[in-house]
Amino acid sequence: MGKIIDCNKVNPQSGCDHVVRGETEEELMANAKEHAVSHGFKEVTPELVAHIKANIREETS
Repeated sequence: MGKIIDCNKVNPQSGCDHVVRGETEEELMANAKEHAVSHGFKEVTPELVAHIKANIREETS
């Protein structure tokens, strides 16, 4: 099973229901950073990375 992050959990004000997925934490974080750009983030700060990591869950079938 892979790992997932619900965008709405990271930033509830966004109203975004996108689920970011990755097989590994590294892949998941790369995909999450790419998705953050779609929300207008020009830089992914250490604070944002910490907030993203705090919301990582194992994907269940």
